[in-house]
Amino acid sequence: MRIRSLQAVAIMVTASVVGGLVVGLMLRAAPIPHAHAVSSLVEESFAVCTAFIDDGIEGFFVLDFETGDLSGGVLGQTPLKFTRAYRHNVLKDLDIKAGKVKNPRFTLLSGVAMVGGPAGTTMAQSVLYVTDVSTGMTVAYGIPWSSQVASTPGMAELVPLDIAKPRGGGAKIR
Repeated sequence: MRIRSLQAVAIMVTASVVGGLVVGLMLRAAPIPHAHAVSSLVEESFAVCTAFIDDGIEGFFVLDFETGDLSGGVLGQTPLKFTRAYRHNVLKDLDIKAGKVKNPRFTLLSGVAMVGGPAGTTMAQSVLYVTDVSTGMTVAYGIPWSSQVASTPGMAELVPLDIAKPRGGGAKIR
């Protein structure tokens, strides 16, 4: 009787080990999904956000409400310094005359998009969305990017891609 119970335990242990190995091999063969986290924050005078640029690379962007300047940068891998810089003034795109609107307020968000730029310009894998909170007008901006120049210092202009005007007829394409 005791031998049968030892045999049953041995069979259960063996089956558990074999089952665990099979499940482990199946999980190992499955691709591990990548997660990309972005963040944004809006305060009285500034909005900031991060944006996924390329594999393992993230950008940081700041919108100054007073000037309308949207600027940002990408940290180089070696050295860890902002090597790629970006700038664009959003006021004209949002039909805001500088100095004419008291206390303008905006939101700044990033989203994942695979876009091609104008005239063969390559773009990052994200776009930036700037919204004028008083009108709801939103402009999407492309981020020029090439992995070949990732660690080379330089400045690029953000590229307005499209404008959405929720009041008065929906999206407007330029």
